[in-house]
Amino acid sequence: MFNNLSIRTKVILGQTILIAMVSLFIYSYYPRQQEKAAIKAIDSKIQSLINMFSIGVGIGMGEMDFVAVSEALEWAHNDSSIVYITVVNNTGQNIASFIAPGHESIDVSGIPLSRKPVEINGTLFYKTTIVYQNTTFGTLTLGYSLTQSQNTISRLKRTTLYFCTGLFMSGVIFSFLVSNMISGNIRELDATVKTISSGAENVRVTIHSNDEVGKLGRAFNDMLERLEHSRKNLVRYSEQLKKQNEELNQFSYVVSHDLKAPLRAIFKLSEWIEEDMHGSMSEESKKNMQILRGRVFRLEALINGLLQYSKIGRINVPTEPVDIRVMLKETIDLLNPPPHITITIQKGMPVLNTKKYPLQQVFINLLSNAIKYNDKEQGLINITCSKMPGFYRFTVEDNGMGIAPAYHQKVFEIFQTLQSRDTVEGTGVGLSIIKKSVEDMGGTVTLRSEENKGATFSFTWPQSV
Repeated sequence: MFNNLSIRTKVILGQTILIAMVSLFIYSYYPRQQEKAAIKAIDSKIQSLINMFSIGVGIGMGEMDFVAVSEALEWAHNDSSIVYITVVNNTGQNIASFIAPGHESIDVSGIPLSRKPVEINGTLFYKTTIVYQNTTFGTLTLGYSLTQSQNTISRLKRTTLYFCTGLFMSGVIFSFLVSNMISGNIRELDATVKTISSGAENVRVTIHSNDEVGKLGRAFNDMLERLEHSRKNLVRYSEQLKKQNEELNQFSYVVSHDLKAPLRAIFKLSEWIEEDMHGSMSEESKKNMQILRGRVFRLEALINGLLQYSKIGRINVPTEPVDIRVMLKETIDLLNPPPHITITIQKGMPVLNTKKYPLQQVFINLLSNAIKYNDKEQGLINITCSKMPGFYRFTVEDNGMGIAPAYHQKVFEIFQTLQSRDTVEGTGVGLSIIKKSVEDMGGTVTLRSEENKGATFSFTWPQSV
């Protein structure tokens, strides 16, 4: 619950509790200490008084001068706190006594002889023996009223209460002022963040102080300036990218139509020429015509590969549930491998919610390469899958001619082939398409291979998109 409170409320509440504890401590501790000090001072004063009265009365009783005893008791009138004095001889006879006006006579016969006082109705009574020249003549009892001391302590308690109340109120007001100073910039920062999150632009934090929170606000403003600058650059780059994509789309259209059309015309013209010169064309000329048409096919395949490469990441392909086993069987049927090539698919292939087209293009290029570059009498291709955090790892392993380690990076570069195109027909675009497609989905492609020992291509694909 406390964690859900605002910083301002926490500061006010914390300071208020602290001030209340200090005020309560002062109110409960200070008057009590003063009361103890007052009792101690009264005890010391009474000890001095009773010793003084005991000596004066002792002299009078020793000399049998009772007038001197009465005169000694007259000293008590000078202290308004002394309300009771009585002198009793050894036979229990009351020799002299003094009772202050407004106080009733009290039976003090039961008060014991002790240095510790006995309190009766707000009066401290002390009883001591009267001794003169080592002879005991009786007892002296003195009563000291605590009314004046209690009144003083009461006034002190009231004064302390007023002081503590004033301290508490001043502390609460001060805590409000301090909390506003501390949390003002924080509230301003919070309001600015909410405004920005609602979509507002060019909003900045108003700084009211130079403390840590004020410095945080300045740093936040600097961050907003950099973000605004980055946003403007991003908008500019987006516009440039949009324009470049439009130009690239226009280029793709030109390539698809304006370049392919002459290629098809060349192909048809070569056939017409061969038909027209059927009887007079030499074998060498016929072979050259076949080479010409082969070059036309190669150039068209290269154009198609370039178009496919350029579209990766630019076409919005919808996601759909893809059964990998079913998709692989469709791909194998599409490639129609020769009889000496055996392709096996691991059991338990997953079903992904992903973009089917780029994933199928990856498998088409991997499998077509594995089929094309397999020089064994019995070609073997094995497709497996393993699960890893967030991804699936697919592996295509073959027993073909393999790739030397020195060329493991080069084969992924566009237009790169390891054999002459006259030996094995290829464009050098397939592995580039694989690498770009996989990396566009956040995955990676790896190759393990040695020359004449087959090749193992592995790539990771996200479990869901």
